[in-house]
Amino acid sequence: MYQKSKFDMPFCGLSMKLYPTGKQSPSYEYSGEASKVKFTCSLTKKKYSLSQISEWFLTEEVQKYHRAGYVAKYMTKTQETNNPKPYQKSNLEQVFCIVMVKKQAPRPNVDGMKPIAQAMPQVDFDDKLPEDAPF
Repeated sequence: MYQKSKFDMPFCGLSMKLYPTGKQSPSYEYSGEASKVKFTCSLTKKKYSLSQISEWFLTEEVQKYHRAGYVAKYMTKTQETNNPKPYQKSNLEQVFCIVMVKKQAPRPNVDGMKPIAQAMPQVDFDDKLPEDAPF
């Protein structure tokens, strides 16, 4: 029997690699020139600049995810490079991604306690005060 997994659609995201600067935190450890480094779409392998991210989001492939309830999130990871460039400061690189992830459904309470919004009595503001009220 087919079991639907948590990820029912393939990975969808834009990724960009940032390279080490050779400095330590609190200085910036990774950088990339915004005019040269492009985001790559995981579905179409098309390249996008920083100003074209909204165009990527409006493509039909990404809109399928949006209509299915996915939301865009920023994510990063540090990984080792497969073949570092000569004179590179480190063999690590930072991968910056804008990823479409499934929005998590709210989970029911485990302990049986009601959230505060449900436990407190609600005030009905639709009731009108009498015109001769002192305030």
